[in-house]
Amino acid sequence: MSGRVPATTSLPEAEARANDEDTQQLKELKEMWTAKEISRPEYRSMRKTIEARMKERQCKIVQRPVAVLEGIAGPDAAANWRRLEKAEDYARMNAVFRFLFAAVIIYPTTSRNSFDTDRIEIEPNPLD
Repeated sequence: MSGRVPATTSLPEAEARANDEDTQQLKELKEMWTAKEISRPEYRSMRKTIEARMKERQCKIVQRPVAVLEGIAGPDAAANWRRLEKAEDYARMNAVFRFLFAAVIIYPTTSRNSFDTDRIEIEPNPLD
């Protein structure tokens, strides 16, 4: 596969087609290994390359729904957030967090009587 997308094919269609081709390659690779045409290390190496390509492609096509920020973001964001808290709309609050942050990591505490913000690490989602 050349990596070029024909002008008449949309990006998601091209990505899906490439995934189909990679899935077929994985099947053929397994058949080759089963038939003892390639060694286990060769099989694993080739499979790893194909799966990495598929994973990279998947990351490009995943889109987070911006609609989750409607009515929240903007100049009144703090008031809108308090409104969600008051309404106990935890599902929506969770959706906003999931949209903004890939991970929130809280490391173990060293003291029982204090809250240390230095042990919190926030990994943002890319917003592009």
